[in-house]
Amino acid sequence: MKKILLSLLAWLFFLTSPAVQAEWKVIDVTEDAAYFVDDFFEPGRIVMIWQLVDYKVPNKFGNLSAKILWEVDCVHSQMRSLRFSSHPFRMGIGEALTMDKSTGAWETPAEDTPQEAIFVLACGFEPQLGPKT
Repeated sequence: MKKILLSLLAWLFFLTSPAVQAEWKVIDVTEDAAYFVDDFFEPGRIVMIWQLVDYKVPNKFGNLSAKILWEVDCVHSQMRSLRFSSHPFRMGIGEALTMDKSTGAWETPAEDTPQEAIFVLACGFEPQLGPKT
């Protein structure tokens, strides 16, 4: 009985983890990588959104993918990273090889970058133009 209960709890944890529920949508493709976002996020003035970077070949650390949690400030047209993890397989699969939970500095996303695409998706306008009034 105890084994069954533990199995059910593990299965429940697996089914409710963010990585399993992620609906990755491609936002950019470059020579080196494909960039995705989890399009399941709560819109608002401050938006939390996950990005997945899927490298075409292993990067200099041997990773094939990375996940980044961004905090997007639609009022001040800025964003910063909150979490980063690198993974041995494509699409963020496999136990994280590195993990960084330090908060990055607020920055305005540069034009024509995956970060700008994330900002536009989260806020509905380009960071350089500001919100429409």
